[in-house]
Amino acid sequence: MRVNTAIAILAMMMAALMSPLTLAEAQDDGTTQIINNSETWTSDNLLDGNVTVASGGVLTIDGSIDVATGSKITVDSGGSLILNGDLNAAESMNEIYMEVYQNTVLEPYFNGLVDSGVLRINMAKEYFSSMDVHVKVGETNLSWTGEAFLDFNIEFSDTQINVNFSGFWQFPVWVDSIQAFDSNGVIYNLDADEWNHNNGVLKTEEGEATFSLTIDGDFISLGGTISGADITCAGSCSLTNSTLSWSAPINVLDGGHIDAAASNINGSRTYEDIIVHDTATIDYDTETMLGTGGPTDMWIRLLSKRSIETNLKDAPASVHFEGLGYLGSSGDLMLNNNGAIDLGENNNPTVSKYLRMTEWVDSTGTLNQEDGMIMITLNGGTAVWNSDYSVTLDPAPTTPTFMADIALPFVIIDSIEPEDSQGTVDKGLGVMLTITNTGSVNVATNIRCYEGADEADMATIFVSLTAGETKDVPAVWYANSSGAKTLNCRVAIPSFFNNLTEDLASPTGTDSEPVSFKLAEDREDAPLVLYAAFAIVIIIATVLFSRATAKKMAENETEKDYENSELDDISEDIVMSSEK
Repeated sequence: MRVNTAIAILAMMMAALMSPLTLAEAQDDGTTQIINNSETWTSDNLLDGNVTVASGGVLTIDGSIDVATGSKITVDSGGSLILNGDLNAAESMNEIYMEVYQNTVLEPYFNGLVDSGVLRINMAKEYFSSMDVHVKVGETNLSWTGEAFLDFNIEFSDTQINVNFSGFWQFPVWVDSIQAFDSNGVIYNLDADEWNHNNGVLKTEEGEATFSLTIDGDFISLGGTISGADITCAGSCSLTNSTLSWSAPINVLDGGHIDAAASNINGSRTYEDIIVHDTATIDYDTETMLGTGGPTDMWIRLLSKRSIETNLKDAPASVHFEGLGYLGSSGDLMLNNNGAIDLGENNNPTVSKYLRMTEWVDSTGTLNQEDGMIMITLNGGTAVWNSDYSVTLDPAPTTPTFMADIALPFVIIDSIEPEDSQGTVDKGLGVMLTITNTGSVNVATNIRCYEGADEADMATIFVSLTAGETKDVPAVWYANSSGAKTLNCRVAIPSFFNNLTEDLASPTGTDSEPVSFKLAEDREDAPLVLYAAFAIVIIIATVLFSRATAKKMAENETEKDYENSELDDISEDIVMSSEK
């Protein structure tokens, strides 16, 4: 990227050299100036008003320009601004302080001072009883408990002096100035921006910028100086051998790019020198750059939002996240009614910002990146629709928007085949259902069947299907009335899945072929049954009658034999009598 920037710088300089050169100057009357060609400001002037470098225009600033409060400098897309001189706030900044932290070291140096005397640390902020602030110079360690200053007896030897801060405090501790008193009573004074330091940050009571610099085209600072500016870069910006005071953070908008090398950025209004938004790019040379320091990061990437959209619509789904953002936050939330969530939202603006920070370079030049993960789970039922319908995003997406697709089943009832086209009311009719899961995850579900608008008289149908599996499931259908009936079977999906149900199965279900149900006495084979019953009765009656008749005839024969025997005996008696 640095090679591309170098090429862009060369192209801009060539364009400036080849364009007709117009010597002009900044206006100081509050009007607006539009630059369409190549202009160079060489003199030291006051800029009061607005300047727009239009497409095709090139403005080169070689002089020192004091910019009045409220003025605006805008570089349109296709325009270029080259800063070799200065753009400074016309109104002087308020008094400057240095905020100190645990392990901050201030390094005041009083040139040429060799003597015994007193080193005075002038404090600026209010003291709170919860503070535990220790200041050490040489072998002397003092506690600051709200005094206006702390004095140390030392020997000055024309070298820097180390002033060490330690302890614990949650409220700002500011140093106003450092003074040296020699043995003759001469006072030497250093303001907060006049000493070297380690882990200190320049601060001011009034930290607002006084003018704006908006770059939609190209901006190159080659040894330039800027103070008191609000800088926004949506195009291409480059800082080399430059100094920015009270002009941070620089906001590099989505799609923009910034190059920064061998430059000094100090006095940021926030805790970052450069904010890279969304997909903007940065080439930052940590070896040659000097930042505000302390807790102020050299640069951060800040997302405008952390929106995750899903295919779950308005079904209930939980979101678990860990290690998110600057603080590595963890938590549990729910998707909204659109199946989406913005993990960057929070009622506390600071917490929201931390959640949206995905990478940052701290004041030591160390690149840090979040180590986050997000798991989204569809909250299903207990016995059915209870498989693992979730997705784990590891690492967590680091873009403003992300589409997460949760794998789901899709259940199809392929066919419903009754065992016969005719049935008897209140008598079970066998039915075979063929069911397929065309989705990519397993599912366990109930099936409900209907006769028209009424639920059919059938036992609960349960089926468990792996991804891509087809099963034949038997069932028994009881019709409670006669007539031609069609069985419609549908997948029973929990109602709390709401509009997601249409993505899990067909809402209309599947129909069987019509079946004609009749009452038992109305069936066409009923007369045959009756005839058979009558025939059986007749046969049984005939058999019984025949047996009775045969028995009676047998009894009559016995009686006849008895009577004949008696007649024979009488005849024999008569014959014997006559013989006598």
